[in-house]
Amino acid sequence: MLAAPHGLAFAVDAPGDALRRIGTPDRRIHLALPDLLGSLRDLARGPDAADPDFPLVLSAGERRTSTANTLYRDPAWRRRDTEGALRVSPEDAAAFGLTPGRRARITTRRGSVEATVEVSATLSPGHISLPNGLGLGYPDDRGEELVTGAPPNELTSSAHRDPYAGTPLHKHIPARVEAVS
Repeated sequence: MLAAPHGLAFAVDAPGDALRRIGTPDRRIHLALPDLLGSLRDLARGPDAADPDFPLVLSAGERRTSTANTLYRDPAWRRRDTEGALRVSPEDAAAFGLTPGRRARITTRRGSVEATVEVSATLSPGHISLPNGLGLGYPDDRGEELVTGAPPNELTSSAHRDPYAGTPLHKHIPARVEAVS
C-alpha cells in the first residue's frame, strides 16, 4: 500500500454481491430485532420522572462559535465566551438564583465543576449547557499550567450511556446547579 501512491483496490464487488454476505441462517435481513423491540415498547410509557436531586438536563459539550476540539488548548485564540459559560434559561436563572457573569456549581452523579453563568433565551427551562473543548491545561507566560473553563468530561459517566452503542449520553445528563458566592 505504501508503494502505491495512486491508491489501492482492496475489494471489487459486482451488483448483488452484498446479498451473499447476509449472515443469518435463512440468509434474510431481519428488521425485527428482539432487543430493539423491547426498547421501542418502552418508549410508549414516556420519559422517566425527573430525579429531584438532579432536576435539570445538562448538555455537556455544546458546539459554539467560540469552541473547538480539545486539540486547541491555547485560550488566547478564543475571542468570545473565553471561559466557556454555563448557559441557562431566564426562568432557571431566576429559580436557582443565578446571575449573569457570576459563578455557578454544576453537579451530576459523576462530579461537580464551576462555570460563569450566561442567561440565554435560547435554552428551554430545565436545560443547561456547557461548551466542549474547555477545562484543559495550557502553560501561561511563566510556564505554569493555566486551566480555562469547566471540563465537561468531569460531569459525564460511562455508566450513563447508550445501551447499544455504549457511548456516554453527553447531551442528556441529569444535573443540578447552584449559585457560588
